[in-house]
Amino acid sequence: MKKRILLFWPNTSNRGRITLSIPILGGIAKNMGWETQYFDTSFYRKSDDSFIDKEKTGAFKPVKEEIQLEVKSANNIVLDLQKIIDDFQPDIIAITGMTNDFQYMMTFFPQLNIPKETVVVFGGIHALHESDEILNTGMIDLSCFGQAESIFPEILKRVEHGRNLKDIPGTSYRSTLAQEIHTTYVERALSTEEIWETEPDYSFYDDKYYSYPFDGKMVNMFWLEVGRGCPYNCTYCEAPQLRSLYKGKGRYVVTRPIDSIFNTVKNILKERTIDVFNITHECFLSQPNVWLKEFCRRWKKEVGKSFLIQTRTETITKEKLDILQTSGAPIIQVGQGVESGSKRILKFICNRRTNIDAVVKSYKILNERGFRTNAFYMIGFPTETREEIFETIDLCKRIDSDIDSVSIFQPYPGLPLTKMCVDKGWMSGNEIIPSFTEKSIINQPSISPYEVSNLRRVFLLYAKLPNQYYRQVKICEDNPQNTKLFNKLIKHRWELSK
Repeated sequence: MKKRILLFWPNTSNRGRITLSIPILGGIAKNMGWETQYFDTSFYRKSDDSFIDKEKTGAFKPVKEEIQLEVKSANNIVLDLQKIIDDFQPDIIAITGMTNDFQYMMTFFPQLNIPKETVVVFGGIHALHESDEILNTGMIDLSCFGQAESIFPEILKRVEHGRNLKDIPGTSYRSTLAQEIHTTYVERALSTEEIWETEPDYSFYDDKYYSYPFDGKMVNMFWLEVGRGCPYNCTYCEAPQLRSLYKGKGRYVVTRPIDSIFNTVKNILKERTIDVFNITHECFLSQPNVWLKEFCRRWKKEVGKSFLIQTRTETITKEKLDILQTSGAPIIQVGQGVESGSKRILKFICNRRTNIDAVVKSYKILNERGFRTNAFYMIGFPTETREEIFETIDLCKRIDSDIDSVSIFQPYPGLPLTKMCVDKGWMSGNEIIPSFTEKSIINQPSISPYEVSNLRRVFLLYAKLPNQYYRQVKICEDNPQNTKLFNKLIKHRWELSK
């Protein structure tokens, strides 16, 4: 009898999104002969997510013709998921998620009636630091923090043959009888060929998962993975912890083989019309020039579509930009994590040795060369002051990027900055983590959570409007209920950008 697996993502957003992990898990299960179904919470009503908030606060250009998708009541999640479990009768429920996803999931997951014989596994970045929390819910049998491409096939084999899940490298397991948690640490890091050996399965997703606003219009967008890991040690990011997990056990920062990249592109273009490819790589231009030339040569020959990349200032050179422009892409968007305009915050809090003048220069070059630009900022760092946030606002003015994304620092488990906040008594460490646009939860003396939240809301009004609007923006900062003036200023912000 064919074994059955239910793949589940507790998406905290109101928009459909294709995670990188689900198609990989689905592809592995399919190749091993498992029957699969997929469920996510994308189209169930929630409060405003980061994307909606960024559109409201002037980061994303509003889309007039955006299709309003049917959104169900949040009360239907348990009913719909329970029906799938009852009808499909999965042998495994495999869940993927970050901290926000896990915390959201636990608001409804305990209401489900899951058969005792069904194995429930949870994987994702939250499991790296909080496996005990995950397993102590009593509803999850296995917490997976290692590379899924090695862990997942082993889980499927053991369940299929009725074997114990204990001692799988990169997992924590809770024994049913002794109620003890056993953690088995990772062994070696997989090679690039092993990581991308299996072609991802995108058959779970219909048109609404590809429709995405871009530059004021709706396009079909596809997230294309071309690499994993980051070599830098920023204190607000999980990348150093993931690298440390595999220290001495092989390379964790890797680039996907070119043939594998273009096989996925070829397969998706057979099924879908894609307008823009969102290339996922922590630092795309860090690749050797020979690799970039081959990528761009094949992109021009086999794809020819617009694409988005992220990189760092240190990697932006005239030669690399020349190579990018050989790709034949109608639009190339280059984004950078600028984060802060304060030298103190960047160096001593974020552990970034960034030269701010070099950042400004890099955006000037990108703008002059015709690239579409994106800049990512973050406020609400531990010890940050109002004055330092305004240094970031001033840097945003100088950079003058096409798109600006402003987030609030969130103290995720395992981050050095989170430990700093707990040690100083600014948080307990047990808080529910909000979205990057919702609010700050750090009760520090330098700036209040309320002020951080209000500044994020009006950040781009301060940065994009002329100085004579300062008084009106300050009114909106001090009085968030003044939506009439706020919306008027947001509209004017886009009028001035035309």
